[in-house]
Amino acid sequence: MGAITTSWGTKTTLSSTALNSLASSTYVSAGTIDLTTPDPLDVAVEVEATPGTVSGNKQLVVFAKVSLDGTNYSTGPESGTTATDEPNLYLLGVLPLNTNSTLQRESFSVMSALGFVPPYLKIVVKNDSGAALAASGHAVRYAVMTGNAA
Repeated sequence: MGAITTSWGTKTTLSSTALNSLASSTYVSAGTIDLTTPDPLDVAVEVEATPGTVSGNKQLVVFAKVSLDGTNYSTGPESGTTATDEPNLYLLGVLPLNTNSTLQRESFSVMSALGFVPPYLKIVVKNDSGAALAASGHAVRYAVMTGNAA
């Protein structure tokens, strides 16, 4: 049986402005990822944010919405503060924001969080820091891992 070799693609920015001044307890969609080509083994999602003066939970919660056709996505909020359908979102992970006004960064594996890599993916972020995020200095990026049998 042959070995499988993997490689990571180029890091692509989904949004550098979606999180700007995001109010506490508010959701935002940071963008959509089309994964139909190159049919990756995994996707790493990187979120970086600069908080304001944090209190309460001091975190960003990073979610995914999935789609098989690129049109119809799983249920869950993408904007606003209504959390009724939050349990329908897929949790990718949490970015702790323990230090005021300091850039924080974390990466999350889609395969590890979901157990599969969907053809289409939306990244949704909830500001759960207790304060609005800074006016700038944020980004949501992704990179895909592909593999080949050697």
